Amino acid sequence: MRRAAALVVGALTVAASLSVPAFAGSPTTAPSRYTLGADVESINPTAAMLADDFYLGGYGLGSGKAAGQVQVIDGRAATGILKDPMFPNGLADGVHVRSVVVGDGKHAIALSQIETQGYYSAYKQGPFGITEIRKDAAAAIAELHGPAIDAQAIVVDSNHSHSGPDTAGVWGGVPTTYLKLVHDQTVKSIVAAYSKQQAVELFFGTAHAGVNGMKQYPAKDPLLTNQFSYDPANQEVDEELRVLQARVPGSKKVVATYVNYSSHPTVLGSSNKLVSADYTGPLGAMLSSLGGVGMSQVATLGRTQPARDDCADKSAKGAKADVCKINSYASRVFARAKQALASAKPLTGAALVGMKSYLIEDTATNAPIIALEYGGLAAGAPLYRASNTPWFTANETGAPVFSGRIGGLLFSGGPGEVYPQIVAKVRATVPALGHFTIGTAGDFLGYIVAPLSAYPEPIRRSMFDGSPFPTGNECQGVVPSPIGCPSPIDNDNYFFNVSHTFGERLTCAMLRGAGDVMKNDSSAYWSTYDLCPAFVNDYVLPAGTDTQFPDQPDLSAVITH
Repeated sequence: MRRAAALVVGALTVAASLSVPAFAGSPTTAPSRYTLGADVESINPTAAMLADDFYLGGYGLGSGKAAGQVQVIDGRAATGILKDPMFPNGLADGVHVRSVVVGDGKHAIALSQIETQGYYSAYKQGPFGITEIRKDAAAAIAELHGPAIDAQAIVVDSNHSHSGPDTAGVWGGVPTTYLKLVHDQTVKSIVAAYSKQQAVELFFGTAHAGVNGMKQYPAKDPLLTNQFSYDPANQEVDEELRVLQARVPGSKKVVATYVNYSSHPTVLGSSNKLVSADYTGPLGAMLSSLGGVGMSQVATLGRTQPARDDCADKSAKGAKADVCKINSYASRVFARAKQALASAKPLTGAALVGMKSYLIEDTATNAPIIALEYGGLAAGAPLYRASNTPWFTANETGAPVFSGRIGGLLFSGGPGEVYPQIVAKVRATVPALGHFTIGTAGDFLGYIVAPLSAYPEPIRRSMFDGSPFPTGNECQGVVPSPIGCPSPIDNDNYFFNVSHTFGERLTCAMLRGAGDVMKNDSSAYWSTYDLCPAFVNDYVLPAGTDTQFPDQPDLSAVITH
């Protein structure tokens, strides 16, 4: 797989002369000088891939094809690419990988997002996972001249579009050739973003998204919905929309605009069968209209859904109506991003960037996930996540966690759909100019729930219908039920939760990382939370352990799907 990295370097030979200036310290009132580069690459499947059992992920379960052979019920096989005529440059057609690299003259970090349903650290099929992407991109960058960057400093996530390719394998999967395409294009995007770095000033701003029906999160036009808004144990929502914009020093010319925002890309429903990034695709294109490259990276996805739009044009049908819906919602988020930019302030003081990653390991307690890992093919859900050390061994699960900084901004990344309470604990514990959260970072482990008091409602809603607890409604019009009517997988928050302790383990890992990058003291915040000593086995593992394992063996010749 190192050959792929070498090919990227060859394709970017002009970047070999890149020389990033080291900037002297600036007065604390003057904008700091950073470097930034950004890039967008298409990861749309080819016609041949689409013809080879290419499924979309996010609704239902499995392909409906027992043992990968016999079609029992219809699955969501993709029938094409969703085209968006509003953006003739193709930035909102189908799916892309978008990358931003930020440097301080000595070091750099990369933030990259793959627009698929979920992407793993490592794959059974071969060296196509996020771990190999990070290592291959770092190897290619090492051949260039510029600020140092290693695999630890590269964060890759998936946007979790429910109209994106099923690179998780839970809904039928995609051809192995597509996993290789995603790997190669993501490496290319990260390296290209690195090579495009130029001197910039960074401006940071925030705006409230608002949560529909929740008075504590008011907004004239609420953008979010809390699935469990009626549950006292799940009132917390990460409804802050965060914007970081890079501008040419001393001017208003925009190089890139980066948005960090918590909403599932689920504006489109299960009826759509065209490959799409959902609202993040057109939002990225709209942000690009401000200048340079636009990118929206998902944050705390846990139980946080969009306050969806319908299409105002009632005559629109099919794909035309779907494009209308995602553009409508994206335009509302874009308007809120512009509000955040209107009050954005420059980062000042010493220019500092850094990123560290950590391996955390936990015992999986969720029987359905374990069953899919080892026998999902029979049910049409051939879970692709690697089943070897450290990623999954028996029922021991390992995954990466990220902590980074850009100036006084803290970036925390978790390997799944993080519940808002987790990042709220980090925010309340760690002083920072701003708190960014990257969901599904480095891996895709489904919902990550904490604290334990947050579990009862996800458990109930994963087994019974959606009426608030208690209900008193009747099942089938006959049987009174105080907790709702039986409705398995009515909600997937509990069924796709890897274990009851993973959320607290993640919280402690984020606190450790925040201490490392903000104070050079891993115990500074970790030691303040009384639950963290229970996870000391993670704490003693050195930063970067997650990047030290061999590449996955290439089994693409024998595992074709």
